[in-house]
Amino acid sequence: MMRFFKFLCPLLFFFSCGQNPSQKQPSQPEKTSTCEYQFDESNTKVFWAGYKTTDKLKVVGEIEAFETNRTDEVFSSIEAMLDGLNFSLNTSSSASGDDVRDSNLKDNFFNLLTDNFQINGHFSGVQKDSVTAHVDVFGVEKPIKFSHVLENSILKVRGTFSLEDFGAIKAYQSIQNKCYDLHKGADGISKTWDDVDVIINVPISKVCK
Repeated sequence: MMRFFKFLCPLLFFFSCGQNPSQKQPSQPEKTSTCEYQFDESNTKVFWAGYKTTDKLKVVGEIEAFETNRTDEVFSSIEAMLDGLNFSLNTSSSASGDDVRDSNLKDNFFNLLTDNFQINGHFSGVQKDSVTAHVDVFGVEKPIKFSHVLENSILKVRGTFSLEDFGAIKAYQSIQNKCYDLHKGADGISKTWDDVDVIINVPISKVCK
């Protein structure tokens, strides 16, 4: 029996005193992942929306020809991707699904809005949910405030500007006169609204390591 206790005591000491339960084992540092973002320029969609008639009916078109200086580049965040991005749009590529409308817009609006149908600009002042586009109009830079949000791997950039504030009075009056009858509503009044929406949908790929 004495031999049993001599054997048992060291064993109990090992389990009860050899490790203090109150002392936690040092935890392993958590691994932090880093993510990279890239946008798909070939599948990016640039839309505009204008309005006509007293009821403010929406007309939507797409600018099909555009370029940026950041295709195939990789960025640490959406904000880094947008900040400083240069873009160029060719408005002669605008398509609304109506050949007559597209011809009228090209000859009586877009050609009076820019030189050679080109709209150039860049993004700056990127915040968590907003960004400013600086657009070159006849050599004068005009700022437009856009919102941006990432939903289902699509970066949605939205903004609205007034043609009057944009300095596009000549272009606005030209399309208003050309489409006077086409912009009449049920009340017989012809109206062309001077506010224009810009909608950009950018597919984003995200890779985390």
